Amino acid sequence: MSVKDIIKSSVLRNFTTDITAERIIIVLLVAFALGIYIFLIYRVSVNNEFYSKDFNRALVLMALVTAGIVLAVQSNLVISLGMVGALSIVRYRTAVKSPLDLFFLFWSISIGIICGAGLYLLAVIMCIAVTLGLFITGMMNSPVSLGLLIVNCDSLDSADETVDMIREHTKFLRMKNKTVSSDNVELVLEYKSKSDHELERALADKAGINRFAFVNYDRETRI
Repeated sequence: MSVKDIIKSSVLRNFTTDITAERIIIVLLVAFALGIYIFLIYRVSVNNEFYSKDFNRALVLMALVTAGIVLAVQSNLVISLGMVGALSIVRYRTAVKSPLDLFFLFWSISIGIICGAGLYLLAVIMCIAVTLGLFITGMMNSPVSLGLLIVNCDSLDSADETVDMIREHTKFLRMKNKTVSSDNVELVLEYKSKSDHELERALADKAGINRFAFVNYDRETRI
């Protein structure tokens, strides 16, 4: 037997041609059950303002479809090559709103692949481990993000005095913008305060301030 025949025989031996209806049903049922589990975890763990029912439903179907594809790839060498060629030209343009959504999508696809390979125990253990990791990291306190403080003063001298006073009540202070006109000066400051209540009282008692506003926002920079 030539080397070519040995390689051909070895490759073909790795493909299962006797995929029974019983195995197909079991694989799809396990993938569907774990897909429903991911559906429930996503529904509980994602904030209401970012929750998408359509995306959550897609997670269940993604696990089913992926499991079916893995079964088809295992059944025949020609089908596996065709799947690789077909999937390699597919481009997805749907924007993912958050990294957590991307994680759930990858989790669903991974479950489909593992179930399609018949490793049901691994799929169940992975779901339990991922769930524990998800909720443990969710309970950890997040660092406080920076805030914006918008202050309108009646003069440049008053603006300088206000900045010095604010610096005494903050852990971090940085000027983002300064707008000067004939009758007022508007400051946009990025800050992290020791106490918002004390800073608010100090601004309210400070002469030369026409008005001020606190703006809290989420951003990547953490102090």
